[in-house]
Amino acid sequence: MAAFAAFRERHYEPYLHYAALRIGQYGAAERAVAAAFTELAVSWTAVLGSSGPAAVAWDILHDHIGQALCGCCHPCLPGRSLHLEAQVLHRRLQLSSERVAEVLGIPVEDVCGLLPFLGTSKG
Repeated sequence: MAAFAAFRERHYEPYLHYAALRIGQYGAAERAVAAAFTELAVSWTAVLGSSGPAAVAWDILHDHIGQALCGCCHPCLPGRSLHLEAQVLHRRLQLSSERVAEVLGIPVEDVCGLLPFLGTSKG
């Protein structure tokens, strides 16, 4: 579980800030992120065996944000938009392109395509 603890430590803050922006309520964002990490902990072995653990984790977070937004037990967000998510992480949370790639679980080259006119920021 050391790998899970390290992953949680590295991803908790950007997940929480992103969730708070999407949900609009910090308490609800904290609950959504906690639920996402609980689900991740339960399925961590399978997540690690996937081709992209960070991408799987981001999908789980996305589902929990959707549940928080509609107040029910199933995701209510429309289909994901990596372009929008990358923009929010980069512009609003001021994460570097490399950090955005890490959080979303995608190659940094893909992030550069999603953020074509932006340089790297702190993060």
